[in-house]
Amino acid sequence: MQQLNQRLANQPGLDFINYTLRGIGQVIFLNNPLSGLLILAALFIQSPWVGTMGLVAVVASTLTAIGLKLDRDSIRNGLFGYNGILVGAALATFGMSGNGAWNPAWAIAAIVFSAMTTVLMKTMGIWFVTKFKVPLLTLPFNIATLLFLSAVLFLPQPYFNLGASAPSATTSNALDWFRIAQSLPIGFGQVFLADKLASAILVFLAVALCTPVGAAVGLLGCILGVLAGGLVGVPPEKLYAGLWGYNAVLCAMAIGGVFYAPTARSILIGAACAFLGAIASGVLGAIFAPLGLPVLTLPFCIVTIGFFLVLQRSLPSLVPVALHAVTSPEEHWQRYLAAKHIIK
Repeated sequence: MQQLNQRLANQPGLDFINYTLRGIGQVIFLNNPLSGLLILAALFIQSPWVGTMGLVAVVASTLTAIGLKLDRDSIRNGLFGYNGILVGAALATFGMSGNGAWNPAWAIAAIVFSAMTTVLMKTMGIWFVTKFKVPLLTLPFNIATLLFLSAVLFLPQPYFNLGASAPSATTSNALDWFRIAQSLPIGFGQVFLADKLASAILVFLAVALCTPVGAAVGLLGCILGVLAGGLVGVPPEKLYAGLWGYNAVLCAMAIGGVFYAPTARSILIGAACAFLGAIASGVLGAIFAPLGLPVLTLPFCIVTIGFFLVLQRSLPSLVPVALHAVTSPEEHWQRYLAAKHIIK
């Protein structure tokens, strides 16, 4: 799929579909339109409203980038779409128990706040890369979504109602290992706020289609996230729902193959990042719970950016991938082997 961008350069309609689908996949580091299509299908299986809102939002954030005349290659590779689709999926998910389902006001909010992520990517992204030499990850999504939810919760207004939160399910402390096994693919699905097993399996297959190494590393991260939750005594229902897996999946993939060549050392460090990302999810959850706010992917952003900054100074032996050259863990491994051969 890497040559597809050049082939579609003179076909604007197909090209727009191509980089819209790439934007969907880029949420989980997949620069592949087929993977993006599978994930979009997973969102529609989760809920037609979630799928519609995600599609509207990714189109809005991408069109905003085009309107602002931002870097064309970045647009074509979906880098201004992935925060947008997360905003759409989040607003659809959090509004469904209130007045959000098929409500035009919520769709307009998704368009506005997904467009905001593009502006944040343009401004904050350049500053992060030049000053810290780290990617912005999903920080724009977190900022835009938490800003929206805070306004809805704390400012009087008649248009957006989140409804009552679902009561916590009561379960025994004994773990159901079959449901624990199911929670691993669900951890992949929860990256897109999808908790249905069919949707989650489709997301996992989308990752495996593009990068089997990334799927394996992400699965390792999810296992460690569930382990971290078990060690600190998290209620089993939260483990079954994948809520302790999705940040760990992203942490492991980011360090263990996407932004560093997938060597034994980087995968091991990615595993440590995943474990700490899950712990950070619990800590931030305890802080945000009294406010009624979700942690989203903020633990992933904080822990992974922290790892980037530490690794730049303390472990120069790792093989970083230049941000403009990020493709897939498999290609990063091939480049690493070629460079190693040349040096020898």
